[in-house]
Amino acid sequence: MRNKVFLSLCIILQISLLCGCWSKKELDEISILSGIGIDNTDDDKLLLTMQVILHREMKIESQSGKRGEERPTQNVEVIGDSLIDANRNFILQTGRRGYWSHVSVIVIGEELAKKGISPILDVLERDNEIRQRILVLVAKGEAKEILMGETIDLEVIQAYNIKDMIKIAHNDGKSVKVDLRNYFLMSSKKSHSSFIPGINIIQTNGSRNGNIELKDTGIFKENKLVGWFNETETRGLLWILDDIQSCITEVNYPKEKCNSVFIEVLRSRTKVEPVIKNNTLEKIVLNVSASGKIAQSNEYVDITKTKVISEIGKATEEVITKKMIGTIKKGKSLNVDIFGFGEAIYKKNPKLWKEMEEYWEDIFLSIPVEVNVNMEIKRTGLISKSKKDKGM
Repeated sequence: MRNKVFLSLCIILQISLLCGCWSKKELDEISILSGIGIDNTDDDKLLLTMQVILHREMKIESQSGKRGEERPTQNVEVIGDSLIDANRNFILQTGRRGYWSHVSVIVIGEELAKKGISPILDVLERDNEIRQRILVLVAKGEAKEILMGETIDLEVIQAYNIKDMIKIAHNDGKSVKVDLRNYFLMSSKKSHSSFIPGINIIQTNGSRNGNIELKDTGIFKENKLVGWFNETETRGLLWILDDIQSCITEVNYPKEKCNSVFIEVLRSRTKVEPVIKNNTLEKIVLNVSASGKIAQSNEYVDITKTKVISEIGKATEEVITKKMIGTIKKGKSLNVDIFGFGEAIYKKNPKLWKEMEEYWEDIFLSIPVEVNVNMEIKRTGLISKSKKDKGM
């Protein structure tokens, strides 16, 4: 009898712990979104471009194995006084609520970014339906143009293709990669500076032809766009931040022949070291340790000689150093410490940082930065010398 009572109590307890589908969402009640574009209008409102996944087209493709006649996504434009208001106005056009959990990219228009994106970030960070791994981009123009642009049809959903573009470009050292979580962390640091990858509509013969490309890096200060880093400066930024996964570096060797050798960087490590003496910041030292291989050579290079390999390594060090110094100069011209120098000082000497924090913008502009690069060429490929062109 006791066993039966005990068993009954256990069953009742287990039933009470089971949860039902209290937060279920039916597909006929929501519109699944893949990408979001945010612009401002002439009357100071927000224009939201919401890329909706069309289940009908996706179903046709999955059943037939062939792509439907129409694109599997449709862009819906809505206007509101705020991000929340615009999102609610989506219901007025579609009869469904926009579902953000599958959004892969958010594109911010250039004019809105210059004006400031703090109110938008507040919503994106506060809402539990919005995932912190959504990638963020800033358009060189209007965000709605980007979501209406064309990408190579490797992905049927354009926003997912943009996400893949960023991931591959970042792995190859061509672009930064920033998701919402990264951005919130950057903007909350001592410098209040951050960056977002840029995206652009390609111009051909003076006209915008609708194809899109990743281009440059938007630099933000206190959540406002203050300038751009070009591709070379973006590469320098990745070196400084110790965010190089792999990249190709072009080196002029031998210098008197003006021919190129291309080095593929396989591994790198950058350390930021503030030099403090007598409670005074003397300089910032960047120590870079990297290794790579010769990806492409020329007929004037004999890689069987140790001296030649050493000289190519030194030439590579000079190229990397030049890029990093150029990036730091550009950062200083914009008066943004996106390199984490202030954070490094704070970690090493919190007391000193507290004394200089109020004047850091002025100190940042004048503080010397020393760059030391050590590049080791570990591989040379399967051939020892490139062939000469005929007639040479």
